[in-house]
Amino acid sequence: MSGVKKIVLVQPNMKWIDWNWKTSWDVHPMNLCLLAAMIRKDYDVTVVDGNAHDYTPEQFKKIIEDLDPDLVGLTLLTNEYWESVHLGAKYVKEISPDIITVVGGVYATVSYKTIYNDKNFDYICVGEGEYVFQELLQYLNGRGSFPPAGFLGRKDGEQTIPDKLQRAPFIQNLDALPYPAWDMVNYGEYSNKVGKVTVDHPYLYPYTRMMTSRGCPIGCTFCEVELITGGPFRYRSVDNVIKELQWLQADYGIKSFMMDDDNFFINRPRVKEFCNKLIDLKMNLSWKAHAVAVFHMNDEIIDLMARSGCCSVALAVESGTERVLRDIIHKPVKLESARHVSMKIKEAGMDLITNFIIGFPTETWEEIRQTFAFAQEIDPDYAKFFIATPLEGTELAKMAMENNLLATHADTSGQMKDMNWSTTQIVSNEWTPEDITIIRAYEWERINFRTQKKREKLSKMMGITLDELEGLRTSTFKSVQDNLMKMREKKNGHGNNGSKTTEVEHHGDHRSPGAQTYPGVEMSREKATTPVSFGF
Repeated sequence: MSGVKKIVLVQPNMKWIDWNWKTSWDVHPMNLCLLAAMIRKDYDVTVVDGNAHDYTPEQFKKIIEDLDPDLVGLTLLTNEYWESVHLGAKYVKEISPDIITVVGGVYATVSYKTIYNDKNFDYICVGEGEYVFQELLQYLNGRGSFPPAGFLGRKDGEQTIPDKLQRAPFIQNLDALPYPAWDMVNYGEYSNKVGKVTVDHPYLYPYTRMMTSRGCPIGCTFCEVELITGGPFRYRSVDNVIKELQWLQADYGIKSFMMDDDNFFINRPRVKEFCNKLIDLKMNLSWKAHAVAVFHMNDEIIDLMARSGCCSVALAVESGTERVLRDIIHKPVKLESARHVSMKIKEAGMDLITNFIIGFPTETWEEIRQTFAFAQEIDPDYAKFFIATPLEGTELAKMAMENNLLATHADTSGQMKDMNWSTTQIVSNEWTPEDITIIRAYEWERINFRTQKKREKLSKMMGITLDELEGLRTSTFKSVQDNLMKMREKKNGHGNNGSKTTEVEHHGDHRSPGAQTYPGVEMSREKATTPVSFGF
């Protein structure tokens, strides 16, 4: 080919693999629009969001064929639907094997060794791609050498050995990056709606999602952030962030934003400056804070957050036992501090959501029950309960593999190939996967919906009626039944076509202290449906 001029940046459709509550999210193509902003002056760039528009494979191929690009860049933000990006590259190569394919983003950075086996990808970007992608384009156009770091290729003179690859350097000056080129998509399709009803959706529309920093030095064993954006904390200046919000207000009329940083609150002086700027400039923006570390909160920060427009805080407590926090998760959370911070957030008038994780290696059944008891004690407006998942490259995955505690297959790279992310993949003498699925569902139900007052508050937070809330609860339990059915069928190696119900064996009492007796779990094929709501 003579060179690269026409570029299409693609987010593939995860629904090519499955339709469920996770693939129904509207994932803002922030990384693609940022990359487009970096290269648009020198190249003809188009952003294609197959996921947001739910393109069929045929529709996707027709769009790519009509655009007739020289290069297609694909991205994926999760390993869970890894097949979708491989299908995207396959479809591109079916149109023309001469189209250059590049994959980058979270999945590529974490799983590049496995991805390299798929020859539908010509190049794999590992690490932050804003600058090294430009180097690759220069190389492809004969105006430079192959990037010394950040890319795997397949030709002579390119880096073709995954084990010798150096990832792209971490970008130190984040202020030097442009704002995402939202004009290259119909931004209203993202800012005026969400993919599903949830406690995490914005309270006011139009809204935007903000990323103001990269990296996290905490080192939680279950987290991939250090693999993706590194341990050192790098951040944009407060003025740079405020100017972006002012631009989004002026051009897109935003009324709220989500703070999606992995660890926004690690730099307290910066947080205080940011909140004070929102207050002093009277920006009147509502905002939500996600994945907030308990140990970065204090009374002053909480007060400033509330006065600056923060309406909801998702507090990452993780566990209700000090041993699990200290020895397994490696997160410096103190339960007494979590109690105090939770109380102060509610007193400040902000909604409180808490995140907990169960099912870690060596975690006992009693410790799992203690986590549910602690969640009830601090009494959030909504408590989320996740199942510990050994994500590729994490210390948790290493711990599980070295001690032969994985319930599913993993190849030599550590990528879980047949993982059901809605159930545990870790084995224990204390509990079974069925136990974890059952206790998670029933304690989620008991803690979050136990009083009329809590149900009314939750329906208000979600912007739905009490009847609609009841419908979501029902559909969630149907999805739990479906997961249990799948686990039983997988364990038996076949389906149970001759029976409408399946009994579930379990260890221990599926109750936390203070819980009432649970009804039996009936798993009916006729009633089981695809999960659609709270994420089971």
